[in-house]
Amino acid sequence: MTSTPYTLLFTGHLLDAAERTSQRFPHHILDEVKSLIKTSVDEVMKLQPIGLAISSLGAGGDMVFAAEMIRREIPLIIFLPFEKERFINASVDYLKGTPDEDPEEWRAEFERILSLASTIRYSHQEKTTKGSNEYARCNSAMLAFAFEKSGGERNLSALALVRPGEEKTEGGSAHFVEEIKSRNVPVQILWPGKGEGKLSDIRQIALFIPVFKYLDDQATHNQTRWRRRLKLTLLILGTIAFFDAFVTVPDHFLFGNGQIVRMVSLVFSMVGAFVTLQMQLSDKTSLNQWTRSRAKAEQIRSEIWFYVFNYWSENNRFGPYSEGELEQYVRQAMPADWKEAVIQLDKVVQLKELVQALSIQERIKFYLAYRLDDQLGYFKSKQKYFANRIKKYKTFTLLFLGVSIVWGTCKMIGEFNPSLSFFMDMSPLGMMISFIALVSSYSEANNSREMEYKYQQMGGGLETLRKRSQSIQQNIDLDEWVKECEVFLRTQNNEWSLKREER
Repeated sequence: MTSTPYTLLFTGHLLDAAERTSQRFPHHILDEVKSLIKTSVDEVMKLQPIGLAISSLGAGGDMVFAAEMIRREIPLIIFLPFEKERFINASVDYLKGTPDEDPEEWRAEFERILSLASTIRYSHQEKTTKGSNEYARCNSAMLAFAFEKSGGERNLSALALVRPGEEKTEGGSAHFVEEIKSRNVPVQILWPGKGEGKLSDIRQIALFIPVFKYLDDQATHNQTRWRRRLKLTLLILGTIAFFDAFVTVPDHFLFGNGQIVRMVSLVFSMVGAFVTLQMQLSDKTSLNQWTRSRAKAEQIRSEIWFYVFNYWSENNRFGPYSEGELEQYVRQAMPADWKEAVIQLDKVVQLKELVQALSIQERIKFYLAYRLDDQLGYFKSKQKYFANRIKKYKTFTLLFLGVSIVWGTCKMIGEFNPSLSFFMDMSPLGMMISFIALVSSYSEANNSREMEYKYQQMGGGLETLRKRSQSIQQNIDLDEWVKECEVFLRTQNNEWSLKREER
C-alpha cells in the first residue's frame, strides 16, 4: 500500500501591470514576498515533509513559490489554463512598469522553472473542467488534482499570496481561496504588511475579531446579573424570615390587628418564596450563559496565540494554523444572532507576520510580556481580591454568630425573667435572620477561600512555566514551551472563567 504525499497547493496575485491604476502587488515588495513565502514553507516543513507542490506559473506569487519548490527539490506540478505561448503573453511578458525593465527576465525564469517541473498540465485539455472562465477552470483543475494526489483534505493545505480584502473576481486568487475553503482545506493567507500593525495589537483582539468583544461583554453582563440576583435572593429570604416572625407575635404588640398582620405576612412570605424560586431558576440560566460566553471568549484568545505562533492545536489539522481554520473556529463560537464581520483578515495577517519575523529571544519576550505576565498579574489580583473577601466574610460570620448567640441567650432568660419576655415572643425574628446571614456568610467565605486557593495554584503553576523560558535556546524548545503554557491557560480559564479586571 503506497502512502499519499503531503500536498501543498499555491495561488497568488500577479505583479502589477504598468497600466494598473491602483497598486496591489507592486514590484518593490517582491523581495519581501520572497522572504515571506520561504518562511511560510519552512513553517509547513517543520510539521511534515512536503511530498508534492502544485501551482500555476504567472509572473508574481506563482513563480516565486515555484522557484522555492525547485530550490528545495520538491516535486512540482505546473498547471496552465491554455497554450504555453498564449499564457506567456498574458501572464508573463506583460509590462510591469519597473525601472530598467528587461522583458526577457521573467520569460527566462518561466522557461527555467518549466524545464525543471515534474509535470506540466493544461487545464483546457482536462475533461472534467467546466465553465466559461479559463482561469477559474484552471483553479478547479488544480484543486481536483490536489485532492486526487493527497487522498483528501487531511493531507492537503494551501498557501495564498492574496491581499486581504481583495475583490473576489472569478478566476482570481481571492476567488480561488474561497473555493479551497469550501472544500475544508486549510488556507494560509500571506501578505506583506509589517509596517501597518504593531505587536501590542494582541491585547486588542476586538480589533480583528469583533465577536470576541460581544462574547466578553455578554459574559460580564450575565455574571453581573447572577451576582445581583444572588444578593437579592438573600435579601428576599431575610424579608420572608422577618414577616414569618409576626406569626408568633402576640396581639397586644400589634395593637389588636394581629389577624390582619398575620395574613399580610403570610402573603408576603408566599410571594417571596415564589420569587426566590423563580430567581434561582433564572440564576442557573445566567450562570450557564456567563460561563459559556467566558469559556468561548478565552478559547478565542488562546487560539489567537496558537495562530500567531503558527502552531498546531486541536482546532486545526496538520500543517500551519491558517486564517481559514481560525475563521471557521470563530464562526462555531459566535452566537446565532451575530450579523457583523467575523474576522478582520488584514489585521490578523499583519499580526502573524510581525510575530513570525521575530527571533527566538524576541518571541520569548513578546510571549512573556503580552501573555504570561498579563495572566500572572490577573491571577495575583484575583487572589488578593478573594483574600480580602475572606476577611470580610469572617467578620460577618462572627458578627451574625454573636447576634444569634445573644438572641438565643435572651430567649432563654425570657423564660424566667418577665423583663425579657419580648425576646421570648419575637425570637424567630432575630434567630432566623441571623441564622440565614450566618449560613450565607459562612458559605461565601468557603467559596472565597476555595477561589483564593485556586488562583494561588494557577499563579504558582504559571510562575513555574515562566521560569522555564530562561533555558530556551532552540525553536523546538520554544514551540513545546508555548504549547504547554497555552494548554495550562486554556484549561484554567475554561474552568474558572471570571471577569477580567480592568487595569
